[in-house]
Amino acid sequence: MAKRTVPSLVGDRVRLRLLEEGDLSRTLAWRNQDHIRRWFVHSAVITPEQHRAWFEGYREQDDDFVFVIEETRDLGKPIGQVSLYRIDWNRHRAEYGRLLIGEADAAGRGLAREATDVLLRHATTTWGIVETELEVFADNAAAIAIYAATGFTARERRGPLLHMVRAT
Repeated sequence: MAKRTVPSLVGDRVRLRLLEEGDLSRTLAWRNQDHIRRWFVHSAVITPEQHRAWFEGYREQDDDFVFVIEETRDLGKPIGQVSLYRIDWNRHRAEYGRLLIGEADAAGRGLAREATDVLLRHATTTWGIVETELEVFADNAAAIAIYAATGFTARERRGPLLHMVRAT
């Protein structure tokens, strides 16, 4: 099934829009920064060819949505990304992740939390998602604080990862 159309999602300071082909070089550069990729389970550097191959498959998946986060008030530019994926449309569940702020001047401004709020609100009210889960490294205190503030609760530790769930 082809990916459904999703309009831009707008918050006070952020706008989320679906990832486009023209974003690939930017998102790859963000993802490959050492201080970012260390928090991904698959933390190896990604080549442009690998990123392109992933994107070709991604465009056809209706259970995987990557959003570019654009800051709209002060910076006026793309600053990161966030995703909702492994969506089970029948069971109304999804996985949240791939959250990153790739622009240094956008870090520490609360934009990741706002983007999380905006995406989860859309998932709940428009798509009917009733349960969202994620895995995060248990020592990633900054991410865990964002997730806790947006309604996720810790369920269990799985090795170095903490499994968190948000139910509505």
